[in-house]
Amino acid sequence: MLEVSTKNDSKEDQIQALQKIINLDKKNYFRYFGRFQTLNDSLQIAKSKAKNQFAVVRYDVEQKNAENQILKNKSFKQNIGLAALALALIGGAFYYKKRKKRLQQEKELEVKNTQLKMSKKVHDVVANGLYHMMIDVQNNPEMDKTRILNDIEKMYEESRDISHENIAEKDFAQRFINMITSYSSEEQRVLPVSYKESIWENIPYNTQLELYYIIREILVNMKKHSKAKRASVKFEKNDINLIIRYTDNGVGIGDLNQQKGTGIHNTENRIESIGGDITFEKNPTGGLIIEITIPIQSKYV
Repeated sequence: MLEVSTKNDSKEDQIQALQKIINLDKKNYFRYFGRFQTLNDSLQIAKSKAKNQFAVVRYDVEQKNAENQILKNKSFKQNIGLAALALALIGGAFYYKKRKKRLQQEKELEVKNTQLKMSKKVHDVVANGLYHMMIDVQNNPEMDKTRILNDIEKMYEESRDISHENIAEKDFAQRFINMITSYSSEEQRVLPVSYKESIWENIPYNTQLELYYIIREILVNMKKHSKAKRASVKFEKNDINLIIRYTDNGVGIGDLNQQKGTGIHNTENRIESIGGDITFEKNPTGGLIIEITIPIQSKYV
């Protein structure tokens, strides 16, 4: 076995053969033991080297794996960062688009409201103003040119300042009563009741002006549609409210909810804008009753 293993250069087989020879050949014990020890040391050194080399390789592999894991984690974090950035950009773009659309809608609504407001003012100041002048001239054929020109000039000033703040006028109380009486004729009597200039004390000018347009709107509709022979506008005032009660004996309104036209809706909107209330009801003797209540002490005033 020793000869064959030596020939094949198999150190492990040589060691096994020497172990057997040492036990069997006591006389040559030291010679074979020395050879055995030399081979055994050489084999252990070779195994240690191989083991160390494997450890180095394993360390390198583990280090590479650790580095790869670090790179993967870094790449993962970078991907998360990119994804978060992309989501932020998408969300920002969506928010910007939504906000732009909302601002555009608000702008369009503001323009529309401005147009409606201007349209209402044109209707109240120009259309009803012209109709009022026609009625005034028709009911007063002997009216002098000076009065006509004054009325035209007043309407011109109102239409010119239609988009500006109102400035209180000194002769408003007289102008108001003149407007009411101008609708009276031999065929249609319109009577103001309990009207005094002091009725406007503690009533802001913007409220006065709104009431002027409201009463004129009611009288224009009376002239156009009511066929009334008599109408009255009664004024009452206490410490809480100013109450204006219009009554006529015309055809009235059959169904108030269905027959409310633009004029009535404008009147309701105007009353609401100054914090008041308005009611429409049938006159028991025939015709229409409209009652307007304006609080004197109001957040609107």
